[in-house]
Amino acid sequence: MFTGCSEKQTEKKLLSIDELFTLTKHNIDTSESFSFSLKHKDGYTSLPGGFDISKAQGDIQKPSKLRIDAEIISNNFLIKLSYLSMGKNYWITNPINFEWVETSQEDNPFKNINPVNILSDIFSEIENATIVSSENYNYEINADINSENLKSLVGDIIVSNKNVKISLTISQDGIVDSIKIYGIVQPNDNIDTRREIKFERWNESLKWEKP
Repeated sequence: MFTGCSEKQTEKKLLSIDELFTLTKHNIDTSESFSFSLKHKDGYTSLPGGFDISKAQGDIQKPSKLRIDAEIISNNFLIKLSYLSMGKNYWITNPINFEWVETSQEDNPFKNINPVNILSDIFSEIENATIVSSENYNYEINADINSENLKSLVGDIIVSNKNVKISLTISQDGIVDSIKIYGIVQPNDNIDTRREIKFERWNESLKWEKP
């Protein structure tokens, strides 16, 4: 007779905000690679040199490998641009023929951003975090951060020391799926500007080749 002898499956336990953030910070600190995508509603992200990023996607491998494929508005034209950094070497594509050109750090339009640190910077001083939903053990969290903690994303073109509203989606195992950033972060933003960053391919093997 096997009635009553089967093992009960261990039920998941909803995590508190502190438990979830402890797990998330550990995953961020120990992750070696991930991919991301950035899109905007009612706005863009400005870089030095008159480059305004409409949307972008990229791969990151710690400590210093980064590739970005971006759609950029420059002088009212929409252009596609790719960027690659490997250690202390940097390349960018020619927007006309799309061929890779090695560039110096001084001429690098992405020199003031560091997407490697986006998540660690955001979680370093997150405030007023509350769980607003935990459906299917996917947590939606509202919180506040200081705009200074977004320099890895927007660089030095920033409205300093401004309180910024964010919304995060985090899985039960502490993996960040997305972050939405609301309102004014850069001088040309408005109250309806929204940046959304999605994360995936955590710790997957990424292929890197010099152009």
